[in-house]
Amino acid sequence: MADAGDKSVSGQSFYTGGKSVPSDMIGALEPAGLSDNLQHTLDRQGYVLLRNLIDPDAVMIAREEILAALGSVGEITEPTAAAVVSRTSQRAKLHPDLGSFWRGLSESGALRRVVHGPEIRAAMTQLFDAEVSPFDFVWLRAMAPGRASPLHMDHPYMNRGTDRLVTCWIPLGPVALDEAPLYIMEGSDKKGDLRARVAGLDVDRDKSRSGHFADDPIDLATDRDLRFLTTAFKPGDVLIFGMFVIHASFDNSSQAGRVRLSCDTRWQPSSEPMDERFRGPDPPAHDGKGYGCLSAARPLTDRSALR
Repeated sequence: MADAGDKSVSGQSFYTGGKSVPSDMIGALEPAGLSDNLQHTLDRQGYVLLRNLIDPDAVMIAREEILAALGSVGEITEPTAAAVVSRTSQRAKLHPDLGSFWRGLSESGALRRVVHGPEIRAAMTQLFDAEVSPFDFVWLRAMAPGRASPLHMDHPYMNRGTDRLVTCWIPLGPVALDEAPLYIMEGSDKKGDLRARVAGLDVDRDKSRSGHFADDPIDLATDRDLRFLTTAFKPGDVLIFGMFVIHASFDNSSQAGRVRLSCDTRWQPSSEPMDERFRGPDPPAHDGKGYGCLSAARPLTDRSALR
């Protein structure tokens, strides 16, 4: 059952691409529990939201470390714990190898304690009913005000291994409803024609096609009778979903100017083949660029398209 926090989506304004999303198209993500059959829940509704799965103190330690690093390159104002952007940056000047800078944050012990720690491993073991392994590569994100992650399915970006693969989206600290919370399009994984658009697409082998959906999210949801499901997130929460769930984030419209921090990880049964781009001590990732392939590796002032 949803708690009071989940019902707080009603009355909140959400924006995508600067356009207001009609309130009747917004719904709340429903939390599950570890006592539930997680695989059944995932199959039935396309996602599993686990509240307070990870130690919140560990999450906040990782968050503060990342914010301090962003503060050291002039992107976050003091006190950095407030996560307010400065709208300036010295990142490229101080760290010409942007990928190396982002790799350092992504491979820190504090962050790995959160995203590859015992709590999430136990939940993934329960979900797959098998020994599990995560990708070594992780997708650390810092979403500045005015930004949003684009509409997409994950499949085109990581499909050279097993089909038994899930995304775990982990907020690194509180994410208010106006701070670019992730949303999923309810039931989108059950729409065969939407799945067919990207099934088999490998964005690193077919450069002529984007893995993102070019559709206006509101138009797509209207045409296909889909709702945007979201919630406010707290430290310790984890949102799990499959490779064919359409998702994105709402615009970060924080009036306080706060950056949203999150990290995506991928998990699968250990016995299944793993996409070679994202494993090992130095994962090549997309186009062999390692962490330099991520838009998050670029300064917060950069307006390039997200990946």
